[in-house]
Amino acid sequence: MTVFAATVFGQEKEKKKDKIRAAKIEFIKKKLALTADEEKKFLPLYTAFLDENDALRTSMKKDINLEEVDLTFMSDEECEKLINEISALKQKEVDLIKKYTAEFKKVLPIKKVAMVFKAEHEFRRHLVKELRGRSKKMREHSK
Repeated sequence: MTVFAATVFGQEKEKKKDKIRAAKIEFIKKKLALTADEEKKFLPLYTAFLDENDALRTSMKKDINLEEVDLTFMSDEECEKLINEISALKQKEVDLIKKYTAEFKKVLPIKKVAMVFKAEHEFRRHLVKELRGRSKKMREHSK
């Protein structure tokens, strides 16, 4: 029963993640006002970027779960190792952004490349705002 519940919960979490990703892609497409040709060339690149970014974040969470790190009894050497691991993972994130920025420049005008990052920021803000609104409605409804 527990395995079934975990599987169902995992599938629901994955569906939510897919739904958010689809909404993000639509948001980005709309913000960039892509032509048909730009969309055809950009979307596979952007999807690959999202895939690699998701894999990197999953790896980061697996390798370094900061929620579970207890610095209280860590030695200086262990803290140094943790800092180096975090720095290396953050560098991989920067390298990924640089890699895909170069790829995006091959298929989009520079302003639209800049807009990718601005639109991603706006999408995160939009998502947080929407989630806060839902949370507020749920609290009000439960009163």
